[in-house]
Amino acid sequence: MFTIPLFVLFGAMAVGCALAMVAQRNPLYSAISLIGVFVSLACLYMTLQAPFIAAVQVIVYAGAIMVLVVFVIMLLNVEEEVRRPVRLRFLVPVGVLLAAILIGEAAFILKLPGAASRIDAFGQRPSDVGLTASIGTALFTEYLLPFEVTSVLILMALVGAITLARRTATPRLAAPGNVDTEPPELGPRGEVFIRPGDTAETGRAFARHQLQRGEAAASAKRTGEEGER
Repeated sequence: MFTIPLFVLFGAMAVGCALAMVAQRNPLYSAISLIGVFVSLACLYMTLQAPFIAAVQVIVYAGAIMVLVVFVIMLLNVEEEVRRPVRLRFLVPVGVLLAAILIGEAAFILKLPGAASRIDAFGQRPSDVGLTASIGTALFTEYLLPFEVTSVLILMALVGAITLARRTATPRLAAPGNVDTEPPELGPRGEVFIRPGDTAETGRAFARHQLQRGEAAASAKRTGEEGER
């Protein structure tokens, strides 16, 4: 009885939030509008008697993913978008034309002879589509191979992210020539401080190079004094 009014209500909410998401200049407001789209879609799934998909929509998309998106936006401190002149102006009428074609196609399908009776018969037919048991059975029987391939792809992405984010302890002064670009830190007795990221070999190379530089400077000073005499 209330299926069509609820569908129209939540569909209008989803379309309105989607338009607000695109029209907003502030990315944080766009993310909040996208959360409204996800919640509206979850309500539409509930009207279609698919509670599991609706719960996943709210928990995964409106919950975890959007929290991550909002966190990244706030972390990067993204400012409002600056309006720039649109170069591809012909895309605007093309988009309007495609939207009109889509609306006309949907209206034509709904106005076909017998479409309303088929929709009512489908709505009254008992179905387990969207339930937890039916989705689990389909994933581990008919769609087992795509499910496992997707799991492997996610695992590969996780390993790649860990590999890229890992910081290896590389010596900061691999060659003695780098000492000139980064002066050493000496203690009160002339000892060399090892910075974070340095290794024992780096410290020894550092000390040897400093000793060689000191001996060369002392030798040049003695040579200059002898020349003056």
